Amino acid sequence: MPEVQSQLLSALKVRNFRLFWTGLITQVLGQHMYQFTLGWLAFDITGSQADLSLIQLFAFVPQFAITLLGGALADRFDPKRLIQLAQSLSVLGVASIGLIAWQGQIEFWHLACASFVFGLVNGIDEPSRVSFFPRLLPKAQLASGIPLVSMAFGTSRIVAPSIAGFVIAAAGAPTAFLFSALGLSAMISVLFWVKGSAASTQASGSLLSNILESLRHIRGHEVFSKVIIAALLNATLAMGYIHILPVLAKVVLKVDAMGLGLLASAVGIGALCGLFSYPWFQSRTTPRNVMVYALSGYCCALIAVALSHWFWGTFFLLILVGLGQANFLTSCQVILQTHVEDQYRGRVMAMFSLVWSLVFLSGFLLNFTGSLIGPQTALLVSALIVLAYIWVFMARSTALKNLTLAHKTV
Repeated sequence: MPEVQSQLLSALKVRNFRLFWTGLITQVLGQHMYQFTLGWLAFDITGSQADLSLIQLFAFVPQFAITLLGGALADRFDPKRLIQLAQSLSVLGVASIGLIAWQGQIEFWHLACASFVFGLVNGIDEPSRVSFFPRLLPKAQLASGIPLVSMAFGTSRIVAPSIAGFVIAAAGAPTAFLFSALGLSAMISVLFWVKGSAASTQASGSLLSNILESLRHIRGHEVFSKVIIAALLNATLAMGYIHILPVLAKVVLKVDAMGLGLLASAVGIGALCGLFSYPWFQSRTTPRNVMVYALSGYCCALIAVALSHWFWGTFFLLILVGLGQANFLTSCQVILQTHVEDQYRGRVMAMFSLVWSLVFLSGFLLNFTGSLIGPQTALLVSALIVLAYIWVFMARSTALKNLTLAHKTV
């Protein structure tokens, strides 16, 4: 295991990648502290789970609508500049909503507009980032860098709510927005010091033809289609559990913002364990097994969370949720990034990046259905559907069973 982890961390010896990775962590922390704080304020102001679901919906719609366009743009233009432009707009939006909150004039429609802008910006930023970082590493080290990037995404997204919960409890929402803006600004600054290699090929033709071409490419590649469908289904139905945590904390477990922060930190602990356990799992079994068993364990843990009424039991189960989620998402990204051709990278990874917008749809669905049938029942049903899909379709795929990570791009 130490040898595997040493190989994994070797990518951090590359200066440009190390700078990017550091900036990525701060950026994603800032983004998801921001989104978490918006959700907390919405539920605190209105007391309505249905209104909380609208915050996730307002983020989902624009991000989902333009993510594929963002992937096409990343294959045609310099993705570094696209990232800087997107994050500059993000900082402006966070600063605006933070100022309104600091003045004590915040209303629900402010939060809805802020969530919409957040989703719009992410639709360009997400595919640009996953297209850009492979340019920072020699191809021989790409497989070492991908888990680090995927874990920076996954861990920061999961740890951020716990930080936001503690900051809100200690200093209020405006301070949480301030920390969010600082995290986003850090990435803008870091990119001025990062230099990546030029793209070997660039997409040509219309943007629409580029998008349709990438969809045909994914449909014709069984590994890509199976991996992406599993990730998108999980994101749509189950990954919004992080957005239903405020309701579970307040209504089911009877805890305040501090307790909510502890629950979210449990997921973060599990994700960090995933960072160190993924190389061990991947060195001892097939990529297919890592995906199938990690996602299965994640769903089983969510089912147990839905049935739990004990705070510390839920805390422990959320550690397992974070562990399974981190290993699954890391495995997906390693497979895609090490097998996709350079000319399709931005667009194929944009399809996978829809995961992060669908998390908001999942939050909307879980909170909306939870307002009708109860949050625990909504979470239970969603996790059961994903678990059934894994073993009926994904686990039986011949292409996944025969898959290895030995590929010409590594």
